[in-house]
Parts: sequence; C-alpha cells; structure tokens
Amino acid sequence: MKWLPSVCTLLLGLGVSAAEPIITLPIRFHLTQGATMTVKGQAMENWVKPEELTGLVLAEVNRIWKPAGIQFVVERAQPEALLKPKDFKELLAVVENSKRGEEEVAGSGRTAAIGKLLDPAQQLRSALNVYLLPYIGATYQGYANLGGNQAVIGVWTDKASRGEKPPVKALLVEAEPMKVGSLARTIAHELGHNLTLTHPDKSEASAVGRLMGGAKQGYALTEEEIAKARKSALKHQGK
Repeated sequence: MKWLPSVCTLLLGLGVSAAEPIITLPIRFHLTQGATMTVKGQAMENWVKPEELTGLVLAEVNRIWKPAGIQFVVERAQPEALLKPKDFKELLAVVENSKRGEEEVAGSGRTAAIGKLLDPAQQLRSALNVYLLPYIGATYQGYANLGGNQAVIGVWTDKASRGEKPPVKALLVEAEPMKVGSLARTIAHELGHNLTLTHPDKSEASAVGRLMGGAKQGYALTEEEIAKARKSALKHQGK
C-alpha cells in the first residue's frame, strides 16, 4: 500500500483511545565496558551514564511511544564488562572497519563479532535488552532482532557525515523536528523492531517524519504500526 500524504497525516495523528490500557514493558540497559574503539583517529569509549538512561533518555523514548499506549520501565541500567575472548582485538577491528551495506550484501561479520563480546549471562529473558557499545560500524546507530528482545546501540556515530568524518558522541535527545537523530530516538526505533515493526518503503510518500524511517524520518507511528506493536508488546509482556 502506498501512503498518500493526506491519508498518512490522518493516520499519524491518531493514537490509541483513552479506553485502551497502557502496556508496560521492562528494559534492561547494558552499558558495556572494557572496549576502546578507534576510527579516523577518534578513540571511543562508552560515555553514557546510567542516570542519563533512566532519566532524560527514557522520558524521550516514552514520549515517542506514548501514542501507541506503550510505556517502558527500566529494570536495570548499570555498567557491564564485555567478554574478552582470545581474539578480542580482532573482533573490535571487524566492527571498526565495517562499512555500510557490507553486512547486508557480503557479510562483514560485524554483527557476529559484536555477538561474541556480549555476555549472555547478563541478559534477562523477560525484558527487552538494550546494549550500548562505543561504536557499531560506519554510519550505523543501532540494530535489533525483529520480534526479539535484544537491541544494540552505538553511542558514537558518523552517520551525519556518511562516514566521511570521525565519529562524534550521539545526542542524548533532540528537539523536534529531527535533524541528526539522538540516542533516545535510535533506542525507540530499535525497540520498534523488537515489537515487529519494519522499515517502510522509501518510495512511500509521507507528510510527516516516521519513527521507523521511510521517505522521511522522525518520530511518528502509523495506526497500522501502533496496532502491530501493541499486539507484539502483549506477547512480550506474557513471557
């Protein structure tokens, strides 16, 4: 289905009715420690503080998801050591040197490399697990398993420069309208994937910026996306 601007505006202006219950989902934030990554001379470590996630960032994530009647609560947010296998440095190098599109087309090994650094013993099955790493590859800000309970976010990004310049610290939040994006928006977007939402076709017309991307990026959710996310959220809640 192609979204016409007038229809898209109408649907994006709607949210759940006041009679619909708020669905609450727990998040466990994993502030990974122990890795310094370097890209274009910029050394990067995880700089985000737990109180920033539980305060400013969570408030913005919940503002974005409020039209869907979905609210996130922090189960835990604390520093957490990465695993350090024998090929630790090589794994970091794979991430540092990964290019946009390689993973999808040829398989850069970026996702697999990151997976070997994350401690499965720290994951909480009944929560959505959001891992924060220094950097996750050129122009990438986050990725998540569709319908699953894991998302990985980079707290440094070079997306705005399309990888031409050294990475910079991501904004914690950003006032609307969206210009470069923020950590909070990236987390909200990746949680959308956990709730089974996919990227819209970039050929679709949109009068307003949408959280899941498409022709114009922003913060809005369609009526269809809201219904789909709520259905998935109820399944997560029942785990």
